[in-house]
Amino acid sequence: MRSVYLRGNDAPRHPRIFKKRIRRADGGIRPGDVVAVRTADGAFVGRAFYSHRSVIAARILDRDEYGPPVDTEWFAARIGAAAALREALRLTDVTDAYRVVHAEGDGLGGLIVDRYGDVSVVEVRARGLFEHLDEIEEAVRRVLGVERIVVRADARVEEIEGFVAADRCASDVRTIVTEHGLRFHVDCSQGHKTGFFVDQREARHLVSRLAEGRRVLDLFCYSGGFALAAARGGASAVLGVDLDEAALALASENALLNGLEGVEFEHADAFDVLRRAPPADLIVLDPPKLASHRRELDRARRKSVDLNTLALAALPKGGLLLTFSCTGLWGEAELVGHVREAARRSRRFVRILRVTGQPPDHPVDVECPESRYLTGLLLFVT
Repeated sequence: MRSVYLRGNDAPRHPRIFKKRIRRADGGIRPGDVVAVRTADGAFVGRAFYSHRSVIAARILDRDEYGPPVDTEWFAARIGAAAALREALRLTDVTDAYRVVHAEGDGLGGLIVDRYGDVSVVEVRARGLFEHLDEIEEAVRRVLGVERIVVRADARVEEIEGFVAADRCASDVRTIVTEHGLRFHVDCSQGHKTGFFVDQREARHLVSRLAEGRRVLDLFCYSGGFALAAARGGASAVLGVDLDEAALALASENALLNGLEGVEFEHADAFDVLRRAPPADLIVLDPPKLASHRRELDRARRKSVDLNTLALAALPKGGLLLTFSCTGLWGEAELVGHVREAARRSRRFVRILRVTGQPPDHPVDVECPESRYLTGLLLFVT
């Protein structure tokens, strides 16, 4: 096993080793190889997948220099442990759609595995994982017993990491899942993320409990998760808004699937809708990731503040705003700051009733807080 050597003799506990930390690498290392990460004086740090093209040059696999080969058995053990944790969480009491592997949170940096009933979606974000896709698929099939596996990779990740997963991606795989009694069509091949926002399960259930008698506006609604939860919870009116026409078609299908005929969906920009301030007592503001790199943070912050300002201004006294950030470069403190500025701009007084985040099937390694990417605030507006 060839080695890469770090700058300095401190052994990092973080599972991601960035390119700027690496001083040199042995010759003959191929992209995606398993390497030994060592300090400058040669002390072993961990085994890792290596990618010289990426900012994250090495992703730690384990801390055992003489551990077993990284093969089907190795992946089956890791994925099996992750699946056992989900079983202990009793997720199947409320849903058959949940995350089985959450990257560093399950000791598999760069790998996402979501389960949608009899389908599993595998998303790879690192060259080393791509090189081991056969073993990963076999391990997923063995552990989860699923009938179908869909492989996905973000085009930007493919470009950075130097692989193409398109020939392994199924062109049209759909299924139906159940969550808290609601049923949803899931487009596993072409849908956003891996097909469904499994990370908002608990927040959707919260909305269903708050919605009775309220007029609900669901912005960036995608396939209608919050809108349908509100309708099932007894909302007096529900409007879902998105700019993705394919997502709105899926949302309409989901409303019909659940017999919720009173839900309306509109193809529109969230800013435009908020400026005309349709009647709403509860607004759900769940925008996509606003920044992927630190250089984008200033622009993203302005957008977040503007969205929250318009949402607060659109609500009546006693209204509720459930606002989210899935920009992992921010945390709770930053989102609270955006809301504080938005409240001042809109001349509203705001109280935080609840802080939400990703559910327990999205665990976070304390050494890798970046994997805690989702923050939500339930706000009471006066």
